[in-house]
Amino acid sequence: MSLSTLFLRFRYPRHRFGPGFRGPAGLRIRGKGQVIFGRDVSISNTSGRTALLTFGRDARIEIGDRVEIDGAGLMSATTIVVGDDAILGACLVVDTDFHAIGPSRRQPGEAASRRPIRIGRHAWIQGKATILKGVSIGDEAVVRWGSLVTADVAPRAVVMGNPALEVEER
Repeated sequence: MSLSTLFLRFRYPRHRFGPGFRGPAGLRIRGKGQVIFGRDVSISNTSGRTALLTFGRDARIEIGDRVEIDGAGLMSATTIVVGDDAILGACLVVDTDFHAIGPSRRQPGEAASRRPIRIGRHAWIQGKATILKGVSIGDEAVVRWGSLVTADVAPRAVVMGNPALEVEER
């Protein structure tokens, strides 16, 4: 076990690190929710600083086995689940917009909309892509660089653009 991994386990005792976890000492985990890492997860900060943020005690981020993350930002108010063997580049995954949408959003007490996100097994989310609330990315799907994903992505599909549209199927 590397010194940085040992440091992270000590620094974040409330979170679960699976066997074989590897991550930089600069990994940022914030919030009152829980982050769970599967087996052999590898996190780096080569493309930017990886940050895992939870908003509320019930918020969860679940990272599957053998997932690779480099510079991603995951922000959860409900649940974000990343499937086994997925790859996340320097992307943004956020399950809430933090404020209500529409004319009533300025009214006191207006609740923000929150919906879980699921990223499938063997999916690849490239850099600068943004995955919005309520989206499911299918197994083996690819989200190309800079895409804004507002709707579900089918398994094995390749999407790109703003909003992301299917461009080919693998």
